[in-house]
Order: sequence, then structure tokens, then C-alpha cells
Amino acid sequence: MRTLVAVLFVLVGCSSSSTPATTEDTGTSSETGTDAVAEVAVDTGPETDPDGCVLDPGPADPGIDPSAYATFKPADFTLDKALAGFPAGTGTLRARITTQSGKIDCKLDPTAAPISVANFIGLARGTRPYKQGTTWMLGRFYDGLKWHRVVPGFVIQGGDPRGNGTGGPGYSLVDENHVAEPLGTLAMAASTAPSGSQFYIVVGTGPAADYNVFGSCDTETAIAISKLPADGKAAPVTEVNMQRIDIVRCPK
Repeated sequence: MRTLVAVLFVLVGCSSSSTPATTEDTGTSSETGTDAVAEVAVDTGPETDPDGCVLDPGPADPGIDPSAYATFKPADFTLDKALAGFPAGTGTLRARITTQSGKIDCKLDPTAAPISVANFIGLARGTRPYKQGTTWMLGRFYDGLKWHRVVPGFVIQGGDPRGNGTGGPGYSLVDENHVAEPLGTLAMAASTAPSGSQFYIVVGTGPAADYNVFGSCDTETAIAISKLPADGKAAPVTEVNMQRIDIVRCPK
């Protein structure tokens, strides 16, 4: 973020002096006696919100060929690659999930699950290649996807481009942890292996400790989504989406 600082130069002439006055050339004639203002750009650091969280200016080019990811190992996509273009610093990485029902704020835990966190951030920001059809590409993967499974007292689940629980980004992740999943747990869904994109938020009693836990979320909006009328497959009758997922870094 850059701001402009006005620097005031007052030009003073002295008619009694035989020595010409020396002034800085600001584009305004000293003969007019008008004060001249020069604009100087000052770097004030990254943009932040009222809570002091650093906002994402948008991804930089990660310098990778998406097609090369056809044989890429999940562990090779690091947090540094995921955060390409994000201002360096310390603090807690968070995901802000915007939905029609409100926002869900999630604290990410790269210590507990570095591969899952890097993958999630990369898909959210558009720095992690994913497969669409037969083509590997970059883009904001999650924006617009729906919550395809809502179970009151259990979980809400999303991150499937097919919208029915059978899709993904063209790859799976690896097991990173099997820990307890209390209210608010953020974890990757799994069948035979952890999904590359589908995740869930625990809104009651969580599942067995058998999935990659990579963070925790506030639950007010998530619980409200879980209580929406659903069909026989636990899909909301009225579609509710992840309108966008934004990554921020907060003081805590």
C-alpha cells in the first residue's frame, strides 16, 4: 500500500540581494511567489484490516508449469509456494470463508498439517495447480463451490467441483495426523486417501480421529448452514456456496 506525502517548499526571494537565490526546481516559477508542492511516495507496508490482519494483495506467479503437476508429489508443494506474492511476516494464517449465510473464520495450523495447509492455501489463492478435465491449470479453486453435505450436529462439507462428494482437484493428499476432532475442527475429507480439496467443519460431535486436521473454525455460521433444509443425500435444498475464500495473516 502506498500513500502520498505532500512536501512543502516555500520559495523566498530577496530583491536586495545581488546573488541569485537557489531554489529546488518543483515545476513552479519562483517569479510567481507561489508555494510549490512536490508529491513523494512513501511505502507504509502491506494493507491491513481493523484487526491488524495483513490482507492478501493477490498471488504472484509461482513460477511453475501446471502441466508438470501430473506427476507431482503433494509434499513438494510447500507453504512458500502457496504464499507466493503474500507479504512476508509473522502471525497466524487464517482463512475467511464467505457464504450466503455469513462468514466463517478459520485458524490454520501448518505445524500440525503442513502439506494440507499449503495445499488449501494454494487452491484458495490460485497458486496450486489442479486438474480440470484433462488440463492442469491455476486459479481460485474454491470460489463458487457449494457445501454439498450438511449434517446437523456433525459436519458441513464442501470443496468438490462436481458438487456431489465424488470430485476433487486431480490428486489426493497423504496422511498427516489422526487426532481428536472437537467442535470447530477443520479437516480434509477422505475415502481411501485424504481428498486433495474436499474439507469439512465439525458442527457438533466430530468423526473418529481418522482424518487430516489442519485448523479450527468459529462455528456460528457453520452451524446455521448445517441446519438448512436438506434432501435425502444431505445436500441443502437451496444451494449455499463458498462465495470466496480469502487468506490473511493476523497477530493471533
